[in-house]
Order: sequence, then C-alpha cells, then structure tokens
Amino acid sequence: MTEMTMDKQEYNGAALNSFILALGHSEAIINKLLSDAGVDQIDPERWYDFGWASALYFKIEAEVGRGAIMEVGKKMVETAEFPPNIDGIQTLLMSLDHAYRLNARGPNVGKISCTIDDDHSAMLEFSPKFPCALHIGIIEGSCSRYGARALIEHADGCIDNGDPACTYYVSW
Repeated sequence: MTEMTMDKQEYNGAALNSFILALGHSEAIINKLLSDAGVDQIDPERWYDFGWASALYFKIEAEVGRGAIMEVGKKMVETAEFPPNIDGIQTLLMSLDHAYRLNARGPNVGKISCTIDDDHSAMLEFSPKFPCALHIGIIEGSCSRYGARALIEHADGCIDNGDPACTYYVSW
C-alpha cells in the first residue's frame, strides 16, 4: 500500500489509465507515449507524481491532437462509477470536484467549482493543471452520460496559456 504524504502532489493511476481506454484503437501510439514517459504501463493501483501525469496529458495533446485528449476526458466520465444520488447532469457537474479529489491529492492540485445557473446551464471553473481540452472532454462526457449535447463557451483566461484556471459556460 502506498503511503500518502500531504506535501506531495499525486495523481491516481486508475484515472490516468483513461488515456489507454480512449486511445485503445492504437496500441502503437499508447506504447510510444508510455515509453517516452519512461514506463511500460500505468498501474491503476498506484499513485503517480502529479507533474508527471500532467505532462503526459499535455504530451498526448501535442502528439496525438486536441480531439484525442478530449476523448480521454469523455472516457474518464464514461468509465467512472458514481453514487446513486448522481442522477442527472446538474448533480454530476456539481460532483466533479469530489470525483477529482478521489484521484488527485496533495497541495495545490487545483479544484473544480460548479455553479448551476438554471435547469440547463452552469458555470464551471477548472484549476487542475491539465490541458483545457481534457476539461472540455470531461464536461462533454458529463452531459452525454445523460443523453445531452454540451454547448461550451470558454471565458477569458486559459490554463493552456499559463492562466490559473479555465472557466466554461455550459448549456445542455
């Protein structure tokens, strides 16, 4: 069992494994990404250095494309198990920070905040240092899980440009 140290930023291998599920159609790409990252596989039972995990997500976006990293975000939501009280888009979006906290630990790993505006819209702010496209994929996956298509407007400021967070206005 891995001992948690609160001064260390870590990311769960089970969540990191979502990129393998999203890119499962191309074993050669997966193997190259893993090799370039210095590993043979992602152990879903292990915690990885947060910076290493973040760099891997940015590398996927740079080498495979924005669409691929969006698929990783969607796959995260598709494969996640949610408690029974998560029964719709609003409750799912409101629970994203809790789900994120199950997979990221330590200081300054960011957070996800959600404000519901009305029955079909919300504002979300993501400060985890992952690609913007990954966040968008998570939002799209959250909506599609309940049969809706997300319309996402990105506010000013973007993590990809060095800003502290990305803010999204979402309608479904």
